[in-house]
Amino acid sequence: MSNEPVSGIKLSQIIERKLSFLLSNEISPWDGDNYDLGERDALQKMLSDSAQMSEKEFEEKYLAEVNRLKKRIEGKDFSEKDNDDYYESFSNTLVSILALITPANLYDLEDE
Repeated sequence: MSNEPVSGIKLSQIIERKLSFLLSNEISPWDGDNYDLGERDALQKMLSDSAQMSEKEFEEKYLAEVNRLKKRIEGKDFSEKDNDDYYESFSNTLVSILALITPANLYDLEDE
């Protein structure tokens, strides 16, 4: 924790903290299962993009990704080879970050 004003926290810092916690906490230790892998991969991807994209580009990219994964999970693009836990975790992680940027994203996703 820092003594800096909370107003100075960037989205990339929040993502970095979530990723660090996932990989190194002792409360729920990293075991590398598919659910953890989905969360890790989503956070790493978003962290990389957070440094390169505008807010609009970032939201549009990840809203589209969540919609694509939603269709896959619902079985429209489902394959027996897919790993549901991985994709569900990946999608849930994307939604959790998108909701930090624009809380309405959490609800808009349910209507699409």
